[in-house]
Amino acid sequence: MNEPVTHRSVTDQHLVQAQGLRLSLVSEDVRAPTAWRVDEAEDTVVVHLAGQLKKMECVFAGGPATNVLPSIGDVWVIPAGCRYEAMAQGAQVSFAEYRLPPGTGAAMPARTAHRDAFLHAATARAAALCARQDDLAGMVLQSLLATLRLHLSDALAPGPGRRGETAAAERRRFSTRQRQRLVDHNAGRLHAALSVDELAAVAGVSMPHLLGGFKATFGTTPWQYVMRVRLAEAKRLLDSSRASVTTIAAATGFSSPSHLATSFGKHFGVSPLQYRLSSRRVARP
Repeated sequence: MNEPVTHRSVTDQHLVQAQGLRLSLVSEDVRAPTAWRVDEAEDTVVVHLAGQLKKMECVFAGGPATNVLPSIGDVWVIPAGCRYEAMAQGAQVSFAEYRLPPGTGAAMPARTAHRDAFLHAATARAAALCARQDDLAGMVLQSLLATLRLHLSDALAPGPGRRGETAAAERRRFSTRQRQRLVDHNAGRLHAALSVDELAAVAGVSMPHLLGGFKATFGTTPWQYVMRVRLAEAKRLLDSSRASVTTIAAATGFSSPSHLATSFGKHFGVSPLQYRLSSRRVARP
């Protein structure tokens, strides 16, 4: 990202450009709180490739705000001309940034924690190709970036037949007050069972509006949002406390330690105990 608000510790960076698409592959040490600001004339697409964050808060000017932690493969989209700010802390992370020149398609809507299996796999392949020095790797990389240029425009920007859907999504977006009510309510009831009826009542909307509003505001479903927030809190407790996995599972609304372990493993790629051990190793001076 650009315009660092705090000192950045970039350990590796590789830049490549083809077909009007710029790709930056970055590895960064974020053990200290690290802040970024993006305010570009180009659409920016960020793909999280490796590493774990303990916390992250981000906000788009006039768009969504979230403290959801990125998982491997998650995609953040920062539209051209949209100011974006984030504060993150964790360990060593790797991510890819794509920059698309203006005027090459419809404006991309802001997204957080978006899933795109093809984009993730293709980005990982591009990173592997960048690590090679042979001519064949260079030719394959150029062809892959040309394909990714088309994919990004097709998958993330609304086409002619989908622009009406984008306008409808903007109308469904929760107001700042509704969004904050949902965030606060969920944060205060991590240990308790939640229902979509309850969330609809908190937002003051009907059930259909709740589902569309969640997608437009948070980029995900109510259940996926609740799961992500609970896993983020479980991760924080594993970092900051000596509480057992059983205690943490109960405190974050999981039905059992095994439910937490299964969900944690799917989301972060390691078990809660493995994460706690690795986190403590990183924290040592």
